[in-house]
Amino acid sequence: MVGVPLGGVASRLREAIDANREYTVVRNDNLFRASFVDRHVFSSEYGRARALLADLLAEYDGISIDEAVEGAWTDGPLGESWVVSSSEPAPGPAPRPEAALRLLRRDLRLVHGVGPALESRLARRGYAAIDDLVWHRRLAPAAQWALDALDSGDPSRIARFCADRRGRSHPDFFLATELHDEAEHVYFDLETLGLFSRPVILFGIARLRNGRIEVEQHLVRDPAHERGALAAALAALGDAGLLVSFNGRSFDVPYLAERAAYYGLDHAVPAHHLDLLPIARRLWRDRLPDCRLCTVEAGVLGRERTDDLPSAMVPEFYTAYHRSGNPGPLVPILAHNREDLVSMVRLVARLREVCHDG
Repeated sequence: MVGVPLGGVASRLREAIDANREYTVVRNDNLFRASFVDRHVFSSEYGRARALLADLLAEYDGISIDEAVEGAWTDGPLGESWVVSSSEPAPGPAPRPEAALRLLRRDLRLVHGVGPALESRLARRGYAAIDDLVWHRRLAPAAQWALDALDSGDPSRIARFCADRRGRSHPDFFLATELHDEAEHVYFDLETLGLFSRPVILFGIARLRNGRIEVEQHLVRDPAHERGALAAALAALGDAGLLVSFNGRSFDVPYLAERAAYYGLDHAVPAHHLDLLPIARRLWRDRLPDCRLCTVEAGVLGRERTDDLPSAMVPEFYTAYHRSGNPGPLVPILAHNREDLVSMVRLVARLREVCHDG
C-alpha cells in the first residue's frame, strides 16, 4: 500500500510543530528547575537525541520503510492498518485474586464511617476484618454493604467500590483490579504530534497471552492513515475488561476521544481503567525526583533505558521522517513506545509484590 502524500494541511502542521516546541530544555539536568516545568527534556537527553537523529538519518539513507520497520498491513474496521508486532516473556508474579480479596476484607476503612482513629480503636478491640463488623451494633449495616460488594464476584463492581472508598491511587484499588482475568488486560500507550488537537502517529497495545507480552503497534505511516489506525485501536480496546495505562486518564484516553470525535467515530473505551501514575506517585514520590515512567523504571524496577527517545521529542523525529522520507527516525519512536508498554507490564508485576506484602 502506498502512502498518501502529506499535502498542504500536513505540511502546515509540520511547520507548526517546528515553530512551537511543546517542552523546555532544562539546562545542566537541573532537577530543581525541572520540578517547575510540566513537560521538560534534560539538556543531556536533548543532546543525545539530536545526535541520534543525525546518526539515524545517515544509517537509513536510501532504505525503504518496509525494510527498516518490520510490519505488515492488516485489515481493520475502516481499512488497512500498518502493524508492527513483537513479543517477549512476561514477568511474574501471576495475579492472586483470592489473596487480593482476603486483603480487601481486612481493610476496615472500606466500611463507610470508619476513619483512621476509629480503625485503630476497632483493631484494639479485636475487629480484624470487615466480617467481624457485621456484629458491631452501629457499623453492621455499612459492613454488610461492603461485604455485598466484595462478595459480588463482579470485578468491575469491586473496583468501583474500592475507588469510591479509597481512591484510585490506593493499593486497594490495585488489588481490586487483580480480580480481572489477566487475559482481559489491555495495556495502552499513544505517541502523538503534540499535546492538543494534533494527529496520533502510533497506537501501542500490549496483552498477556500464554506467559508472554504480545505487543501490537499501529504505526501511522502518513497522517492520512490515522483514521484507519484509530479505528483498529478502538476495536482492540473494546475487547478489554481492564484498560491499563500510565497517565492515561489525563492524557491518552481524552486524546483518543478527541481524535475519534474528529473523525466521527464511536469513542467508547473500557470503563474500568487502571492508571498506574497515581499509585506510583502515592508509593514512591518521596524517593524519586519525579514520577515519569522512565524514572520509575530506574528507581523501582532497576532498569535504565539507553538511547531512549524522550516522548516530548517524538514530533520532531516523526516530522524528520516525513521531511526526508528516511524511515530511520521512526525506529526510536517504535522502541520508546514498546518499552513504555513492556514497562507497564513489569510495573504491574512489581505492584503485586508491594501491595500483597504491604
